[in-house]
Amino acid sequence: MHERPSVPLIELLPQHLRNRDVREGRALEALMELLAGELAVVERDIDQLYDNWFIESCEPWVIPYIGALIGARPIRSFGAGEVGLRSYVANTLGYRQAKGTAAALEQVARDVTGWPVVAVEFFERLIWSQHVNHIRPGAIGTASVRDAEAARLSEGPFGTACHSAAAAPADSASGRYAIPHVGLFIWRLDDFPLGFLSDEADGYLGGPVPRASTIGPAFRHFDPVGADRPLFNRRKPDRSIAGRVDMRMVPAPLDRRLLHRDLDRLRAGAPGGGRWFDDVPVVRIRLDGAEVPAGRLHSCNLETRDDGSGNPSWRRPEQAGHVLFDPELGRLALHASDEGKSVEVSCAFGAPFAIGGGPYDRSASFRAWRERIFGHGDTGPWVIGVSARAEEQTDDVLQGGPVVGSLAEAIERWNDAAAAGMRGLILMLDNASYDQDLTDAAHILRIPRDAMLAITAAAWPAVREANNVMRRDLAALAPAHRRPHIRSDLRIRAAAPEAGGEGGRLILDGLLIEGEIAVMAGGLGSLSLRHATVGASAGGLAKGLRVISQNAGLAVEVDHCITGPLALGPAGGGLNIADSIIGEDRDLQADPDQFALVVDAPSADADIARSTIFGRASVRSIEAENSLFLGTARAAQRQRGCVRFSHVPTASRVPRRYRCQPELALAEAEQTAGGPLSDAERARIAGSVVPIFTASAWPASAFGQLALACSDAIAAGAFGGAEMGAGFAAGTPFRRANLADMLDEYLPFGLQAAPLFQT
Repeated sequence: MHERPSVPLIELLPQHLRNRDVREGRALEALMELLAGELAVVERDIDQLYDNWFIESCEPWVIPYIGALIGARPIRSFGAGEVGLRSYVANTLGYRQAKGTAAALEQVARDVTGWPVVAVEFFERLIWSQHVNHIRPGAIGTASVRDAEAARLSEGPFGTACHSAAAAPADSASGRYAIPHVGLFIWRLDDFPLGFLSDEADGYLGGPVPRASTIGPAFRHFDPVGADRPLFNRRKPDRSIAGRVDMRMVPAPLDRRLLHRDLDRLRAGAPGGGRWFDDVPVVRIRLDGAEVPAGRLHSCNLETRDDGSGNPSWRRPEQAGHVLFDPELGRLALHASDEGKSVEVSCAFGAPFAIGGGPYDRSASFRAWRERIFGHGDTGPWVIGVSARAEEQTDDVLQGGPVVGSLAEAIERWNDAAAAGMRGLILMLDNASYDQDLTDAAHILRIPRDAMLAITAAAWPAVREANNVMRRDLAALAPAHRRPHIRSDLRIRAAAPEAGGEGGRLILDGLLIEGEIAVMAGGLGSLSLRHATVGASAGGLAKGLRVISQNAGLAVEVDHCITGPLALGPAGGGLNIADSIIGEDRDLQADPDQFALVVDAPSADADIARSTIFGRASVRSIEAENSLFLGTARAAQRQRGCVRFSHVPTASRVPRRYRCQPELALAEAEQTAGGPLSDAERARIAGSVVPIFTASAWPASAFGQLALACSDAIAAGAFGGAEMGAGFAAGTPFRRANLADMLDEYLPFGLQAAPLFQT
């Protein structure tokens, strides 16, 4: 948009008219101000009409029209929405100039799917007799059996090994290596980096704290909850249409051998060494606040082994100041002289969706409840920040305060200050782990009647003013790049509302809570869990939300969360679950009646949308859409409500179903057979449309992601042809359809292409 300087219209009039207008009460000036407001509207509209001529600055509704103007094939919208469509239309002419090349295939596939894509022409990987006028030094006919790194890469997009020619479909492992075959290697998981935070005024703000292993303080897990989780590559941006995608541009799990060789080359000063630790390092580690140079990091295997005395152990560095790390297990080991030092790390984990406690941008979630905190009365909310770094902690509002060192202290201060009708905000400013016990009487979170408190992860920027004054700007809160870890149960007690009054409200946004959330006896009005992971531990989702007693009017919202069981007990104010995963399936249970009870809300009317429920559900009534129920669902009242575009086991007792599986598949089979099916046939058909997951146990990187082998009745059975469950918004069926359309237009004649999914 253009930035036109605003010039008051009254100043364009002759001075003698303005002087006369002042003497007569400024009526003309008031009229000119009204005209100026309308003129500004017209000028903004003219500016926007000009901007709409260009794909880079046009409004979203104009993008399809510009695409039609240049003949760009329409594509389906998916998770990236307008961004992917804008990029596709903007680059269409460039694609056509490079049409048929591997680089163009990669880039257009990335734009229409939003996934990183590497195109491989398999005829380049064939063993063939070379002519002396056309020598290919990289096409070696015999692979080295001593090169473990090359062997691991041999079947992937970045391998150098050559293969014998095959005659089978391009999407099969045995048939891909043929002259007309092109492989499009695709990564469906995304990387979510958790890094060191900094602020212009405050400087370094800290990073995630790895969890000490049960073996000893020298052995740590990158994951704060102590789970073995593989680290992922922190992608470097790809800004060139002509350039090719390399290993640094894809969200793939890190390879310990690859990093080991890269660090060895870095230490030896060899050309190309340290490419994984350049301006976007995949791993960074700080000891006592000082960053460990890449030359002192060593990638190796840190599997648990016997130390010779019957005790479990990992390998340890031989020199102080050096650190061993294992990217495939997500572990690190310290020298004996370093084990007492504070440790902070920067790395990335993989996940299929932007849900649960994560460092991604949560601005939309923040805007959904911000006005309820800030728009109450003339005064602003009660605010306090939480940071683990002593340099930030202060009570002086002229020096960036108030900021305290723990959530426990912030809760104490809220409990002391809270009053009926009050609005409060506790801001978690970093990625640290807070291990204080919050279960004792002093740290039970107290919510007075009609009060509202939000605990959220967000940046609270500090601005230096004159006279060395530093103030924090509440208008610039940024809910991104943060995922604080709370290593305790959280207990809540709300005051009972007065007759006709409202109970208190609590919002938890952007947090990783290792313990359970327990609502104690009282009268809490609403509890909103947004973009949070609750009950996480190294052993899975052991805990969740529990309402102990009373709180009959409690309404619970679970939005974009990953959580363990929800036991709402007497809470009857309603249960709203959206874009979330509840529970997990560690035993790969097949019988829906044998799943654990993960939604226990006998007094609540449930509204469940675009969610995956790994377990049984018991509610008063249910309204559900585009969801997956792995266990049986039972609603006490079935005269109201509806279940639409969902998978619900046949033994469930729910209201009427509309286009649900397996009922839809059974009805189609009966219509084809012209009569009722036998019990064996019904069981076989119902079993063919059961959801299949890449991983069904937390904290696997692909937790909740539908497997490629999953039936289309599930993978594309939601409203509009989307995916059922928590992956509804990911738009996977639309991305795959866009990819097929793209190949139709850009694949050279006579070639065959196949998508080869790596994650």
